[in-house]
Formats: sequence, structure tokens, C-alpha cells
Amino acid sequence: MLFLKKLDPQKNITKKYQKWMNDPEVHKYTEQRYKKHSLKDIKKFVKEKNKSKTEFLFGIFLKKNKILNHIGNIKLGPINFIHLTAEISYFLGEKDLWGKGYTTIAIKKIINIARKKKLKKLKAGFYETNKGSKKVLEKNGFILEGKFKSEMIHGKKRCSNYWYGKIL
Repeated sequence: MLFLKKLDPQKNITKKYQKWMNDPEVHKYTEQRYKKHSLKDIKKFVKEKNKSKTEFLFGIFLKKNKILNHIGNIKLGPINFIHLTAEISYFLGEKDLWGKGYTTIAIKKIINIARKKKLKKLKAGFYETNKGSKKVLEKNGFILEGKFKSEMIHGKKRCSNYWYGKIL
């Protein structure tokens, strides 16, 4: 069973989490790949998000044998409370769980949280080469709204940046 839970900077920011944040394969499609992440920096980031009124960071937890295992993160925000819109971003740190549907479920859960906050639209961006994000967003009813040609660098090549949206 999969759960989204607010991260506790003392309990959930571990060496395993730090390893994810510094793993080039985990973050090959995110801007996180350009940074070196210390435990101190990660804790500071989580504390900031926990205090934020416009960004909500959740750990993705898989319950197995009564134990909750932190397997990734998903964020709702920044939220624009005037227009009732928000971005979502996510990653699954446990590579052995890739392709098993957990990100699809996590997105379904963040959509439900967005609805409870009375939001009307969500959006998410990804590199055109990120076929996994395209797939999980489409499974959750997001549709292509914009393609920004040659906007990003992936590897040593330029690629397009896609933005998908979902009306709630």
C-alpha cells in the first residue's frame, strides 16, 4: 500500500535519501542533478517546505510488512491561490521500484490532495526524453499543453521541454 506523508527532517532525511539526491540516474531529468546535496542542505529544504503555505512536500512511502519505507517524494506547489493552480514534481529514489506503477499512484494521491485544497488545475513539466513522466501523467489524465522546442540540455544535446496540464 502506498502513502503520502509529510517528511520529518529528523526521521526521514537519511543517508539513503542523500544518496538518491546525488544519484545522476535518479535525477537525470531534473535540475537537481546540477547540485551536490548534503544532509544539512536536504534538511533545510524539507524544513522550508514544511513551513511553506504554497508548497507541500510529501514523502512517498510504501507499506510492506507493517513497515513504511520512504521510496521517493512528490511536491504540490507552488500553488497560486488566486487562480487555484499548482505545479507538481516528483521522483522515485528506489530504482528497483521503477516501472511498477508507484509514481502513477502517488500522482493520483496528490491530485486528491489538490482537490481538497479546492485547486482547479495542475501542471507538470518534463524533458521530452523522459518517457516515464509522459506515461504516468497521461495515465492520470494530464494532456500536453505546451512544447518549448530546444529549451533544455539533456546529456550533451538540446531537447524540448513539455508541459502537461489537468483540469480538476
